Amino acid sequence: MRSIALLALLGVHALAGCSSGGTGAPGPDSADHELAPPPPGAGVQYRMASTVGPGQEIERCMLVVAPPEGLYVRADEVRFSPGSHHVVLYKTDYREIPTETSEGIPVDATEVHDCNNGATAAWDITGVVAGSQSYEGDSFLGELPDGVALRVEPGAVLVMNTHYLNTTPDPLETDARVNLYTIPPEQVEQEAGMLFHYNPFIRVPANGAASARMRCRVDEDISLVRVQSHMHRRGVGFAAHRVREDGAMEEIYANEAWEQVPAKVFAAPLEVKAGEALDFRCDYVNPESREVAQGLTTRDEMCMLIGPYFPRRPGLDNCNGAGGVPAETWIGTGAATCAETLACVSAAESDADVFGCVVDSCAGAAEEVSGFLRCQMTGGHGACDEACAEGGDGCAACVAEACGEEVAACEAARCE
Repeated sequence: MRSIALLALLGVHALAGCSSGGTGAPGPDSADHELAPPPPGAGVQYRMASTVGPGQEIERCMLVVAPPEGLYVRADEVRFSPGSHHVVLYKTDYREIPTETSEGIPVDATEVHDCNNGATAAWDITGVVAGSQSYEGDSFLGELPDGVALRVEPGAVLVMNTHYLNTTPDPLETDARVNLYTIPPEQVEQEAGMLFHYNPFIRVPANGAASARMRCRVDEDISLVRVQSHMHRRGVGFAAHRVREDGAMEEIYANEAWEQVPAKVFAAPLEVKAGEALDFRCDYVNPESREVAQGLTTRDEMCMLIGPYFPRRPGLDNCNGAGGVPAETWIGTGAATCAETLACVSAAESDADVFGCVVDSCAGAAEEVSGFLRCQMTGGHGACDEACAEGGDGCAACVAEACGEEVAACEAARCE
């Protein structure tokens, strides 16, 4: 059995935003990306400017350091010049700015630099602070309720990331700005988290259609402030549901746009109780003569659910369990049994093949399919770390043995 390494947009990777409510912070006309910084004492602004060449698609990053006293962020506001697919401000665990990327590339990270494999490949990302995929101004965080704030640790290193595509024959001058509006620590009653749920199992056939669906269980009560989707240009539909303990599904958000994405701002925070779940699905139509799979560029596809909530629950931001182990349930839209899906994964020659195996699995075996995937992705729940560090056939043999219970459950599962 092949051991697979899958992208974790932290789980985390990628972007979002439009709201029926404002940020509560002063801002420019929506067509103007020249956003003024917050007033002194009311927050901070982070800014990136660069030139994108004719016909160029590029992701760029810049690392910044949060104030020594830290930040309690009550709202964000984002503006950027048209042409960007997203602007995101990420958290890290760095205590100082590194001098080389996670890929071993020396860089002055305090300056704008290329990170074309994505910010999460270049840097050790742990979460999301703010961002937007709407140059007209809608953002991830929006405005939080009174007494609720997202925490940025004192002196934390943050990664600002843009993704531009210049379709013109001329150089494109870009300018991206993120404002974080803050409140004093004594006004904070509850810490907010940011859902950044990412489904890596996407494959859309050439000149065809497909869907990607994922579910994340909520183990402690939370309140959602707003939610929004993220897809690329083949995305034609998105729906998110709250799943009750009895399995009943209640739609909380639906959208057909992949750019200038609308956010759903709840009139009162939406309560999700312990034992319930958040379920989301992306639908795609691919007009191209080539297969499209999950990935970071506009040639690829994504499927995400994004939104702030409170109180923050460890792991829930990225749908991780204890120790950072993936806790997602990936729900196929096909008819393959879990045993057939296991055989498909074992024979896969690429990540895209694995993605397709999961998409083609039946919904009724989702728990068992997800169980063996989680076991593979974590090297047999950590039992094979040493064997897999050495590479070779020993890794696959170890994972096959360590995941024996999950494989047995998968082979016994039915689609009904």
